[in-house]
Amino acid sequence: MREFDFRILPVIVLSLTLGACQTKSDTALNAVSDNGTETADVVAASETGAEPGVQAEGPVDSEKDPGAEASSIQDSNIVAAYRAPEKGTLFTFRNNWASLPPVITYRVDGTVTLGKAKYLKMTAVRGMGEKISAYYDARNFALKGYRDEKDKAVVTYNPVEERYRFPMQPGDRWVSAWRSRDHRQEKDFKGGGVVTAVGFEDLELPSGKFRTLKIKLPSPPDMPRGMTHYVWFAPDLGVTVKEQIGNGAMNWTQILEKVQTSEDGS
Repeated sequence: MREFDFRILPVIVLSLTLGACQTKSDTALNAVSDNGTETADVVAASETGAEPGVQAEGPVDSEKDPGAEASSIQDSNIVAAYRAPEKGTLFTFRNNWASLPPVITYRVDGTVTLGKAKYLKMTAVRGMGEKISAYYDARNFALKGYRDEKDKAVVTYNPVEERYRFPMQPGDRWVSAWRSRDHRQEKDFKGGGVVTAVGFEDLELPSGKFRTLKIKLPSPPDMPRGMTHYVWFAPDLGVTVKEQIGNGAMNWTQILEKVQTSEDGS
């Protein structure tokens, strides 16, 4: 895996993520899931009918406001829509990845408008050594990129990585293809494959107990064979609370260690 991957900023998760429609990608067309299923077969069976490597503008009903379905965000067995965390919330994550600081804190700066789209802005305020801000599509939590304190691009995604597709429920599968540009190193990276919503799981973390939807992602590029990549998304928080890449013998994990809201006086 590359030495410094801003994609791992959680919420970043690892796992924080202007979103125009994604274009077709040879990576997506030729990608194969871990069990050997061709991505074309997954796309054909998709309820949304999206083409490989093509991202919809947001939830199926793109006219809905990001928080319009807050009351039914987890209706029965379905995560109906994305609800962003409240402005001022602080999320502190702990990880065991050697190339990242062990503890990183992100502040939710609310939504900003860029062009015709709205994005959730989250800024690293502790652990990174500099204030890097991540921008996510406010409708589907898809990471568009990172910018520094001078508002210069650090990393951008086009197309973005579609970790979540709303509405979503256990058993859903879709194809995601992403391409990123590291503007400091002037390098390009790409990846993709089949994403699977595995099922709901109750997690008990230092930050609390959360009802999450476990998602299996394609393994990151350049990782040894046999590695699996999972994220656990908490609809009530609007962020990924756990991310894990590993094979049992060797695991990299990031968890949400602490949550502080503006009401806590943080």
